[in-house]
Amino acid sequence: HGKPEVLCQECAKAKAEGKPLPVLKVGTAKVCREPLPTVRLASAMLADKIGIQTALVTEETHAHRLVANAETAYDANHYADITPRVSGFIREVKVDLGRVVKQGELLAVIDSTEVSGAKTQYLSAAASLKLAQATAERTQSLTRSGAVAGKAELEVMTALNQAQASMMDAEQKLRNLGFGDPELSEIQKAKDTKNLLNVLAPIEGTVVTRHAVEGVAVQPTTQLFAIADTSRMWVWVDVYESDIQKVKPGQAVSFAISGGNPDEGFSTLGQVTWIGAEVNEQTRTARVRAEVQNVSGKLRANQFGEATIQIGAEHKAVVVPKEAVQRKDKVDVVFIPEGNGVYRPQRVTTKPTDRTDVLEVTWGLKPGQKVVSKGAFLLKTEIMKGAIGAGCCE
Repeated sequence: HGKPEVLCQECAKAKAEGKPLPVLKVGTAKVCREPLPTVRLASAMLADKIGIQTALVTEETHAHRLVANAETAYDANHYADITPRVSGFIREVKVDLGRVVKQGELLAVIDSTEVSGAKTQYLSAAASLKLAQATAERTQSLTRSGAVAGKAELEVMTALNQAQASMMDAEQKLRNLGFGDPELSEIQKAKDTKNLLNVLAPIEGTVVTRHAVEGVAVQPTTQLFAIADTSRMWVWVDVYESDIQKVKPGQAVSFAISGGNPDEGFSTLGQVTWIGAEVNEQTRTARVRAEVQNVSGKLRANQFGEATIQIGAEHKAVVVPKEAVQRKDKVDVVFIPEGNGVYRPQRVTTKPTDRTDVLEVTWGLKPGQKVVSKGAFLLKTEIMKGAIGAGCCE
């Protein structure tokens, strides 16, 4: 390895036990894990003078999380735009903004000649069908008795088929306008040809948009209302492409609006339901959709905030203050006090946490140990060649 094995404690131990020598890849070369030099201050009192402080290595329950910018939207699976489907004028408006409506509740009444024309066509088709059926039955009876030729029966059956097709066409036009079986039966019973169309709520929810005004002319595609179930919302999360592989459907998500009062604890919980299949060319982010609960109603569509996605299961984690971890030769290092101004550097492996003040140590430390927190950077300079501040060591 380019160094005497006696200088590498791990290699020496492996050789004594007859095991393969451990190596650490650095680029394309393999080198020993050489022990770092111990830092020895001139005196124990010097540590207080230069401000060295220690912190306890602790263990806590932790889960890795990913934080990203996000924006709220209505749940499109529980949202509906309401249009009249016909041209006409608004006769009545029955609901206002903020009204909670049930499915099938009357929202508005439209005055339209298209409705009366469709009803008239339906009644006419029904009468024609009834007459064609009666004629067909009578002709079939006469044909069986030999009173009329078979050609006459064929002509009558053709007329019956045409009447049935006309009836189906007229019925479908009314169904397209929202008329159901009870309404169709009532039209036939009452011979109703009124030009009024009831606009009904297709889903249960809150009226979040209203453009309907009495007397205003409308077209089939004019938006009259929008209804949304605001007890749940969608959150669109912008995740950087480098992190997108960590996100999976079903992962827990929390969302908090920007500028929210932390004392109110305003956040809402949900889970990831969909992960985008493309990356934005400008922002290099992929869109992730989460569904969150909004029972309190505090969330509103188009709000900006931060989403936190839990990308790992909860586990016991060894954590140290972030300032205690220093970087040397592409490896994380902490300093363990051994008394009388002696500090032993210890290589560690770390992971970020959802807290900004601590790091998770996955290898190299145990709970209950002490590490240098404030002043760790100064100790790092003492084990570097040409370090600034040399002279504190013996």
